Amino acid sequence: MTTTPKLSDAAIAALGFSPQRLQRLHRHLEWYVTEGKHAGITSLLFRKGQVADVFAVGFQDRLLGRPMQPDTIVRTYSLTKIVTSVAALILLEEGKFGLLHPVEEYLPEFRDMQIFVGGTARNPALTPAKNAVTIHQLFTHCTGFFYEGAAEPLDEIYARAGLEEAESLAEYVKILASLPLKREPGTMFEYGYSTDILARLIEVVTGQRLDVFFKEQLLDPLGMADTGFAVEERNRHRLAKVYEHGNNGELQPVGRFDFEVSDGVRKCPIGSAGLFSTIMDYGRFGQMLCNRGELDGVRILGRKTFELMTADHLCGLPVANRTFTEGYSFGLASAVRINNGLAGTLGTLGSFGWSGKATTLCTIDPAEELVMLVFAQHLPYNEHGLFERYTNLVYQALL
Repeated sequence: MTTTPKLSDAAIAALGFSPQRLQRLHRHLEWYVTEGKHAGITSLLFRKGQVADVFAVGFQDRLLGRPMQPDTIVRTYSLTKIVTSVAALILLEEGKFGLLHPVEEYLPEFRDMQIFVGGTARNPALTPAKNAVTIHQLFTHCTGFFYEGAAEPLDEIYARAGLEEAESLAEYVKILASLPLKREPGTMFEYGYSTDILARLIEVVTGQRLDVFFKEQLLDPLGMADTGFAVEERNRHRLAKVYEHGNNGELQPVGRFDFEVSDGVRKCPIGSAGLFSTIMDYGRFGQMLCNRGELDGVRILGRKTFELMTADHLCGLPVANRTFTEGYSFGLASAVRINNGLAGTLGTLGSFGWSGKATTLCTIDPAEELVMLVFAQHLPYNEHGLFERYTNLVYQALL
């Protein structure tokens, strides 16, 4: 089943897209569903501040026959990180902290950090870190914290630390502070738990829970009524299932989600993941960033803050567990395109964005006045190469 709120060809062309070339995008998204690769997909394009294309195909719940819709609620996973970083930048603008301040000034549990240098999970060899972790390193994933998964001793230490048992963000971050770092802070980008620590910083300097601060400073001002760390009971029917391929290759719903106490309700808000949203809601957030910090008369970030957020903050620093090509660096919230020749897709220098574990993508291109989002609900992450193809299909449709 396909649901497509249609604009006229003239309206689409006036916004700078070829209606005929957009059909290539739609057909390819349909192919992903008819071939059984994804249960359902939604796509949203803003151009020049207006909706240029909305497309939905397939199902949010295959068993019940509920179609994917623009108002389908999804698990955004790591797209939460951009929201957390923007929330923290609001506080930077208010003078609550500086980028170069040591985290330990606000979170004393991060004093005297240790680095893992060898040994086993039960008998690790540790050495004191030479430098304190800074707030800038929280934004840029250069803290020495990481996401475990390589089945090495340090991964085992992290895996059995009990993070999933934490009942609050404060407890969660205290557990993180007790763990050894993988390397000296500031020496390498490695994707991981840094944004959760940034989220706890927000709570400490504001005295508010993360979800409350999000609602007051971002979600309500931007009109994102369907976004939060819990889906209200009356809206649960709009929550999409997340699918994976079973042993027989057929799509089946994922049965359990870490940190959810019930379907659609997080145990506690954390900064790296956990937001539920719709593609229309998250599109408003993306449009605010495309407008360099403002939407519908509501200014979230100042112009110079936006410029700093989208600058290259790695400046050639090594990158571990790379989730973006060498054509990208990292800013204060997301990957930033710095080299077209190495990027691997069509695009524009200075465009930026991020993605989430359940195959959700948001890309923002201020030069083209373009915001592009594609949301599937599928594990593992981007299993069928949706993001690269989607990006190329959007850009090829520009007039």
